[in-house]
Amino acid sequence: MNVKIHNMAGKENKNDIAAVEKLYMQYSAEPGYDLIYACFGVHFDNIHIRFDPEYLKLFSPQSLPIYVNPRNDKVQAFYHHEPQFRSRANFLKLLQQNSKSIVLRKKK
Repeated sequence: MNVKIHNMAGKENKNDIAAVEKLYMQYSAEPGYDLIYACFGVHFDNIHIRFDPEYLKLFSPQSLPIYVNPRNDKVQAFYHHEPQFRSRANFLKLLQQNSKSIVLRKKK
């Protein structure tokens, strides 16, 4: 489980989810590995922080629309997105195809 927060006063932007190489290695090394992200909405009011009871997004990187930022080789996504269901093999292939990592390029 990985926890993220979203500032409810801000707009929905693409956020760094994880490094491509790290996701690839974790998902390929252990067939039973699954990663779930929980994103909580928060309100900041001076020194007070309040969780938004209406904002909770749960997702797996495997179901993300794949966008890899070429500058930092990180998977980015909106916390609120339509899931894209795909197999683990297809997910790993997409990571490899979109990565700029030398390590992943060699595995093609």
